[in-house]
Amino acid sequence: TGFLGRGGMGDVYCADDLRLGQPVALKFLPPAIARDPARLAQFHNEARTARQVSHPNVCRMYDIGEWEDQVFLTMEYVDGEDLSSLIRRIGRLPEDKGLEIARQICAGLAAAHERGVIHRDLKPANVMLDGAGKVRIMDFSLASAGGDVDARAGTPAYMAPEQLQGREVTRQSDVYSLGLVLYELFTGRRAFDAASLAELIAQRE
Repeated sequence: TGFLGRGGMGDVYCADDLRLGQPVALKFLPPAIARDPARLAQFHNEARTARQVSHPNVCRMYDIGEWEDQVFLTMEYVDGEDLSSLIRRIGRLPEDKGLEIARQICAGLAAAHERGVIHRDLKPANVMLDGAGKVRIMDFSLASAGGDVDARAGTPAYMAPEQLQGREVTRQSDVYSLGLVLYELFTGRRAFDAASLAELIAQRE
């Protein structure tokens, strides 16, 4: 029913599920994934695992579809604002509201980790708040499918040191990114603000 936005993993639309009578989000993935059998297979495996995560603070993934050689995901539609936009608009959040949001992010991330799902790209832009202030973590397991099979898939400003170095990404990498998200939540600014990847790595070191 309408275009919602564009991100690193493709265009997102809102659509009506005529069978269930409710809105869903459709995320169309880059054509490069559909053209590369190895990456497409990896994406299917990642999505299959992510679909097992069922928690109130995690955006629910429903299915993978294809239309005219375009691969897309159907997922829960969250009508609200992402945390990055909210922080830009109002600055740091009041302590009580910040704590409420932080607890929900932690709960959603813990639920995913219990299922063996690593986010790889946890950042404020991937945390949605609906109209009631309820948190949903978005885009689980999409970062590794977005580029080459590389530990550095993701957003450098929120990466753990081992991810920046191209080493194995683990639950602890997500927890490091969580710390950077919470820092921004309570201060209204990024923990590291660099103009280039080299400068960012130097700041971390």
